[in-house]
Amino acid sequence: MSGEPIKLTKLQREVLEALKSGKLITHDDHNMPWLGEHALQSQTRYFLTENRLITRQDKTRSIEAKGNGFIISPKGLALINAS
Repeated sequence: MSGEPIKLTKLQREVLEALKSGKLITHDDHNMPWLGEHALQSQTRYFLTENRLITRQDKTRSIEAKGNGFIISPKGLALINAS
């Protein structure tokens, strides 16, 4: 990854804001990401993880494990707070 600033789409920003407020991205049995009751595009989740804007809540358990999911990372929090 180069040193270029990360540009977020409106949806990516909304997802990070929801995670900042305590929501969790979970995965169902088909590895589909969900934010609460709303399905997310896999590409949205991939972008956020590849740029390290989100991280697993419990890295010792599978992402599909009940109660585990993605939360906002310190880098994601810094990006949201800076804008």
